[in-house]
Amino acid sequence: MVKKNKITIQKIETKILKGKFGDGKYFGYGDNKIISLVKITLSNKVFGFGESLVGIYSPKLFDCNVNYLSSYFLNKTINESLLIIKNLQNNKFFFYQGLIKSILAAFEIAILSNYSKLNNCPISTSIGKLLLKKKINKSKYVNVYASAGSIKSSIKDLKSDFTRAKSLNFNKIKIRLDLNTNYKKKIIFTQKFFNNFAIDLIANTYKKNNNQKKLTSFLKFIQKRRILWLEEPINVEEITNKEHLKKFKRINVSYGENFTSYYDYLSLLEKKYIKFLNIDISHCSIGDIIKLILYIRKNKVKTRIILHCWGSLINLNTSIELASIFPKEIILVEFPITKFELNDFFIEGVTIKNSKVKSSNYLEQIENNYDKKINYNQKEKDKFRFD
Repeated sequence: MVKKNKITIQKIETKILKGKFGDGKYFGYGDNKIISLVKITLSNKVFGFGESLVGIYSPKLFDCNVNYLSSYFLNKTINESLLIIKNLQNNKFFFYQGLIKSILAAFEIAILSNYSKLNNCPISTSIGKLLLKKKINKSKYVNVYASAGSIKSSIKDLKSDFTRAKSLNFNKIKIRLDLNTNYKKKIIFTQKFFNNFAIDLIANTYKKNNNQKKLTSFLKFIQKRRILWLEEPINVEEITNKEHLKKFKRINVSYGENFTSYYDYLSLLEKKYIKFLNIDISHCSIGDIIKLILYIRKNKVKTRIILHCWGSLINLNTSIELASIFPKEIILVEFPITKFELNDFFIEGVTIKNSKVKSSNYLEQIENNYDKKINYNQKEKDKFRFD
């Protein structure tokens, strides 16, 4: 291993990229989608990228808070920096949840990336060495599912997504549905292509799906359809009001992508109708996820984790690597297949077989590609709004 005690962080900057996405048919995005990355450069010129989910929604806030946090990490070593991330979160009022926590998750990923490059090893090895403090055994392949199907999708759009998923060798897919449209027709159409599929109602983003009467009708329709899971069926404000889900125990509910801390997910474990925790490593730190997994193991909790990934390849690669270490607890990783200018070079080139992807060291290929891209300009960053 390379000695790292003399190698310190010399530069921290944001890299915010924009690319054509989804033919303008995805709720909130228009014709383009942005990804928000932290680039951390070491004193020996090695660099690593991390990603924060909040930057998709507000690149300006992301930019401001990266600049604020940078002062804690400049001139620090990798090990010192990981300790700083941990110690900052002792302040439960400010650093432990929400926007700042999401950005700290990006710092953590970038630091792990730097360690991987210094030692020519995959992220999974870095997680083992730095966070688990041991040599890890990892699965060679990780279970993934294709993620596509916009709220706005027509049957024609769905057919295009399904054809792409099949061509990439997926046998599992997740689609998004609007309860105010003819969702029955879309579900029946999906079943013609996939025996294994999940449905996402994105109820924390799409307010039109927050009608309890329509939700109940929908639940009655799908309860005999044997879907893999139903994601985000209710708004977080309704999470304690489980009466409309209580009667549908056969439906596996997945929840949690908007949460950011270990204690958030402990509270979800208490909700028995939630079968899967939907966690995003670019929003909740890997350290917290590991702590949660150890809790699940110790207490023999049956709830399992599905990693949420709806941003860049930095998130996807790191999620695959984390899942390879904990295959019993992390049963699936979301693999976005929607046409996206920034990600297609990898999505269309990686080998997938029966919804399994090889856990490999894709890091340098991904980061070098992103590093060459032109940064989102300041004027666009200031006026951007997620609608």
